[in-house]
Amino acid sequence: MKILPFILLPLLIASLTACNLPRETEQTSTLIPPQPSPANIITNIPIPPPEHHIGVRVANGVGEFYLRTTGVKFIPRGMNYVRLASQTKMDGSTTIGHSLFDPGKYDSAIVGADLQKMRADGYNVIRVFLSPDTMGTASGGFSPEYMNNIVDLLRHAKQNQIYVMFTLDWIPGGKYGTILNEDCCSTFALMNANFLPPAGLRANKIFFQDLAQELIKSGAPTEYIFSYQLRNEMFYDTDQPPLSFNSGTVTTANGKSYDMASAADKKKMIEENNVYWLDSIRTAILEIDPTALISVGFFVPQEPNSARIGDPRYVVSAPAIWQSQMDFIDLHAYPGFELNLKQHVENFGVNGMQEKPIVMGEFGGEVSRFSSIEDAAHTFIDWQVESCTHGFDGWIFWTWDLNEQPDFFNALMQEGAINGVLAPVIRPDPCLP
Repeated sequence: MKILPFILLPLLIASLTACNLPRETEQTSTLIPPQPSPANIITNIPIPPPEHHIGVRVANGVGEFYLRTTGVKFIPRGMNYVRLASQTKMDGSTTIGHSLFDPGKYDSAIVGADLQKMRADGYNVIRVFLSPDTMGTASGGFSPEYMNNIVDLLRHAKQNQIYVMFTLDWIPGGKYGTILNEDCCSTFALMNANFLPPAGLRANKIFFQDLAQELIKSGAPTEYIFSYQLRNEMFYDTDQPPLSFNSGTVTTANGKSYDMASAADKKKMIEENNVYWLDSIRTAILEIDPTALISVGFFVPQEPNSARIGDPRYVVSAPAIWQSQMDFIDLHAYPGFELNLKQHVENFGVNGMQEKPIVMGEFGGEVSRFSSIEDAAHTFIDWQVESCTHGFDGWIFWTWDLNEQPDFFNALMQEGAINGVLAPVIRPDPCLP
């Protein structure tokens, strides 16, 4: 949320798909002596992906994460692991974007050392961003080097027993953009084009299926994927079609039509399609990777406690929390802004949710809002402890070491002043100060 909240990155890439080809045993005749032959019959039966280690279950009415390998409860505690750098888009323009996996910028040795340090400090999860600007190639498909870098990070994660949440702000272009544009942009534009029309749903389905299949095909240790997060922060653009319309009827991906002259109908359209979109893509991913966890992130809605005045981005999180099949929900809440934590929870619509785990996938602080880093560190502890009373089940700090964003604290800043109080080896129980 806190790096590029208004920048959308739709760019050109295409998909690369293929199948593993296992062998069948060739039959032999009694008249011909059996003989070894490498030229066995080839089929296109896919190799099943490994079972993900982290699952979700309900114990005594309360949803929780657990390790499928041991049955032990799992409490996500980790870091947003982020790099920002200049990126060249396929149209030749440049932007500052998420560059962790960028060819020529990814550093395996640094990643390995960072994850080793995190493991020593007791962390078990990292959250990383995919970039639509650099995942693909001009000729189409996923960039092999980009995908190799993702596989490399997953291997470092496996070595250090750390689980990886993949997130993104926008899907790449290429064939996904071509599909998306089938319903863009006179009736559906910007984020609305992703989340409301049939083409947006189809483009996102295909992208996530291709991504999961490519990682499985590559032999990556996908069992160390904590979650495919469908969006870093899901929102709608109220100043773009169709939400900017004051008349007319719009038909959306769920097959229903809504009256744009009615504020109530617009709200209904968003809430119904929010759940339909999330559940449809979850189903699509599970067709490829059946034991994966699927999540979605949100920043704080503007009501009922007044927040983000004048921001045209509309957030609706309660339907996802209460009605969707998401395995867990990721809510981003930062102290020091206009709302306290209780007000954040009210705006998100958590309302005592117990069965579905809730993770605080971003929390941290803007430097200017605190008197000192020590003040900030103690505030983060209090924020985390209080969140336990509101049903949060995991925490991922913003960020580990993002020096490219000096207006926000990172965990290693000033000799690790924040890491020194948040690290699980220092505070094994996140719900105790």
